[in-house]
Amino acid sequence: MKDSGYKKGIKNGFGRIAMLLVLPFIVLVIAYVVYKLFFLPDPVVKGMESFNYLPLNKTVTLKGENLRSIDISVNQNEKQINLLTDTADVMEKTFTLQLSPKDLELDDGPAVIVIKAKAGFLKEVEYKINSIIDTVPPILEVLKSPSSVNQGSAGIALLRARDADSVFVKINDHMFKAVPVPEMQTGPQAKKKPDAEIYRVFFPAPFDVKEGDIFYAVAKDIAGNRNIKSLPAKLNAKKHKTSSINIDDSFINQVVAPLLNKTSISDPEAAFKKVNEELRKDARKTIFDIVNKISPGILWEGRFLQLKNSKVMAVYGDKRTYLYNGKAISGSVHLGFDLASFSNSPVEAANAGIVRFAGDLGIYGNAVIIDHGLGLMSLYGHLSVMMVKEGQEVKKGEIIARTGSTGLAGGDHLHFAIFIHGYEVSPLYWWDPHWIEVNVLPYLKYQFNN
Repeated sequence: MKDSGYKKGIKNGFGRIAMLLVLPFIVLVIAYVVYKLFFLPDPVVKGMESFNYLPLNKTVTLKGENLRSIDISVNQNEKQINLLTDTADVMEKTFTLQLSPKDLELDDGPAVIVIKAKAGFLKEVEYKINSIIDTVPPILEVLKSPSSVNQGSAGIALLRARDADSVFVKINDHMFKAVPVPEMQTGPQAKKKPDAEIYRVFFPAPFDVKEGDIFYAVAKDIAGNRNIKSLPAKLNAKKHKTSSINIDDSFINQVVAPLLNKTSISDPEAAFKKVNEELRKDARKTIFDIVNKISPGILWEGRFLQLKNSKVMAVYGDKRTYLYNGKAISGSVHLGFDLASFSNSPVEAANAGIVRFAGDLGIYGNAVIIDHGLGLMSLYGHLSVMMVKEGQEVKKGEIIARTGSTGLAGGDHLHFAIFIHGYEVSPLYWWDPHWIEVNVLPYLKYQFNN
C-alpha cells in the first residue's frame, strides 16, 4: 500500500512538473492568438500609385508590411483578371509585377485595380485604384537637326510631338529638356488647341561623350509610353590639351586652407584633393539646381562678349594633373576659359539675361551666373566684387563685377564658362558670330509647312 501511494505521489509530482513546463507554452500561444486578433498592425501596401497609369509595358514594384496574404486584380467592364496572389506571414515583402495590358487583353481606357491584403486572423484592407490604360505612344517627328556636332559644342533641334507629356534629347545618361515654341504651333486650331506642338531644344555635346555616341529625341506621355528617334547629328571628337600643375605649400596655405575654413593644414595632399574634387562636385550640384529655374524663352541676342583687353591663360578641355612634391595627387578637366587683364578689371555681362546666382561658389569663389534662356547660361568666377544680385535683369555689356582671385585661383583673372542644361561647352563657339549665324539662327527663324 505504501509503494502504491509512493508511486501515485511520484506520478502526481511529474504531472505537476509537466503542467508547469507546458503552462508557459500555453501562455505564449494565447498571447500570440490575442496579438494576431487585436494588436497586430493593419496590413500596409506601398507603391500603389504605380497603378495610376498602365502603358504598353510597365514594371510595378509594391512593398507590403504585416502581410498574411495579398490578392491583386484588374477589373474592366465585365472582366476581372488576377494579377497576384501570395500568402506569406511576414513583416515585410517586396512584390514585382511585369504588366502588359495588351497581353492581358485589356482595352485602352479606365480600369480599376483592386488590392486585398490581410494581416493576422481578422485584419483586412481593400484598396481600389482608378487606373488609366494607355498603350499608344506619342507621335514624334524630327523637323530639323544639325548633321554634325563637335564635342564641347552644341546643337539645336526642332521636334514635332503630339500627346506628349515631356520631350527631350538625350545622349548616354544626359538629358536636355525641349520646350514648346508658341509661335510655331501647327494645326487648323493651333491658337486654341494644337493637334501637335513644335518643340525647340538646345543640346550640348558634353566633354565626357565620345565619337560614335548617338543623340536621341524622346517623346514621353504621362502613362510612360515613349517614342524615340535618333538625330542625324554626328558627334565629332576633339583633341584637347593636357598639362601638369605643381602645387606647393604656399598655394596650400594661401588658397586651399581658407576654402576649408582653416588656418593650418596638416595633410596638404588630402586638403587639396578635398577642395579640387569635393568642392568642385558641390559647385556642380549648385549649377544643376539653377538649371531648374531657367527661362523657357530666349533672352540673348548675337554673339557673346569676351572680357575686354584680356589674354587667354587657360582653355576649355585642358586635362590637368596636379603634382605635389612631384607626386600626382588629383586631376580635373578645365571646362572654361581663364582670361586675364589688369587687376580688378570690369567684367561685362556676355549677353542679356537674368542673374540666377551671385555669391560664393566654392572653387569658383565669388561668382555670377546669368540665365540667357532655353538652358543657356554663362558663369563668371574668381570675382573680387559682384555688382548684381539674384533675379536682376542685365543687358549685354553691362558691368556686373570685377575680376579677382577668390576661390581656387592662383592670381587675378576671370574664369568664364558657358553651360547648356548644366553642362559646360566651349565659349569659343559663342564668341564667334559666324558660328551663331550658321548653327543657331536658322533654328530660331525656321519656317515649315503643315
